[in-house]
Amino acid sequence: MTTSRILRYSLAALFFWFGFQQITSPDHWTVFLPEWTGYFPIPGEMLVRLNGWSEMIGAVFLITGTFVKPISVVLALHLFLIAVEVKGAIGMRDAILGMTCIALAFTNKDSWTIDSLSQK
Repeated sequence: MTTSRILRYSLAALFFWFGFQQITSPDHWTVFLPEWTGYFPIPGEMLVRLNGWSEMIGAVFLITGTFVKPISVVLALHLFLIAVEVKGAIGMRDAILGMTCIALAFTNKDSWTIDSLSQK
């Protein structure tokens, strides 16, 4: 199994799990919302669910190998924003995961992606 495939599947599992958790139990995740989201006309639980759906959609793109490079960059930026807001050990973990997404964006396409099939 290639390194890019391992990274892709690992990150997909990570985002799918966290996305699912946010959709099914948004009340457990609202404590992580930045203070400035309180100014939005959307309740915190809905923001968490929207975030969960976006993470699960990103995971599906990674699993299928569709738009891997741009999705990886978007997910990395998402993790970097979380790292800046959360700080501490959780912020450090998310920053490292963000760098893992960047590493995936710079890997070559593996043969098990829709991206590689569409170029043939």
